[in-house]
Amino acid sequence: MNGTRQPQERPVPSEKVRAEAAAWVAQLHDEQRNPDLEARVHAWLGESEDHRRAFNRMTHVWERTGEIRMRASADTSAARTERRSRFTPWAGTLAATLLLAVVAALYFWHDNAVVTRVGQQQVRLLPDGTRVVLNTDTRIEVDYDERARRVRLIRGEAWFEVSKHPAWPFIVSAYGQEIRALGTSFIVRHDDIQDLSVTLVEGRISVAPIARSDEAPPQGPQVLAPGQRLVISRNHPLSVDRPELTRIMAWERGRVEFDETPLGDAAKEMNRYSTIHVAVANAEVAQLRVGGVFRAGDSDEFVRIVTAAFGLRADRRGDHIVLSKPAAAAPPAAVP
Repeated sequence: MNGTRQPQERPVPSEKVRAEAAAWVAQLHDEQRNPDLEARVHAWLGESEDHRRAFNRMTHVWERTGEIRMRASADTSAARTERRSRFTPWAGTLAATLLLAVVAALYFWHDNAVVTRVGQQQVRLLPDGTRVVLNTDTRIEVDYDERARRVRLIRGEAWFEVSKHPAWPFIVSAYGQEIRALGTSFIVRHDDIQDLSVTLVEGRISVAPIARSDEAPPQGPQVLAPGQRLVISRNHPLSVDRPELTRIMAWERGRVEFDETPLGDAAKEMNRYSTIHVAVANAEVAQLRVGGVFRAGDSDEFVRIVTAAFGLRADRRGDHIVLSKPAAAAPPAAVP
């Protein structure tokens, strides 16, 4: 068969191999290194391609983090002056190894996408310890470096529980906005139903438009308090409210909660979790108010309950269900 062979992406070396490479690089740059160190490094490099790739990457990271090491060295020197009796010869190398390993972990987590399918949820632990829960049909892209922890929400909904690293800003970008946080828990949603919503569970965040490098931000940041939700839509003015958090967070428990929600909006919300598409026939049916808790992805149960509650008819064609009011019965024919 003729055709162009696509290059295969090589897997990232294991955490153990990366840690070993970090230790070798740090020791090679130590002024008090052992005479036989280079021979041991060459032997280790000869064991596998993973070793060589990890070593090359760690060397690159070492060069990129020179400024950080200089600051760390100055801090270490000051501490050594104050506590000389407790400082051991290998402490400087160990500190450098740990610093390199941490930063290197970030470089290996660069432009990495995490995706969920319709109806799927996923929990991921990012390299810095941040926990992220992805809702249905969601895609994020992670890009960490020594300056900032950046995540792009391309679509969908994600709940971030941010690990505290005061010197490392955590920034989520979505729909032309940047959400900045430190040790914080918040939910970001970006889809066609709700263009962008940011709900703060705890902590403190600010939301501001992303400015181009050659211009000032078009407006100041919006700072949220715990329990507040910021909603930005192309069709409505910016708004801040205080929704019921248990309802906003119900999806993590596999539930969808409605409280006097228009049936048209409720159907769209249920459609996020299922390949079955539920629609309403007209504006009159769309304005019927729905309340209750439903299983995410169980469109059949949703249809069964709302048709029984409102006396509706459900017409199904394949994966499409249309809810409508039954046709009025024709009056009986007159008897001659």
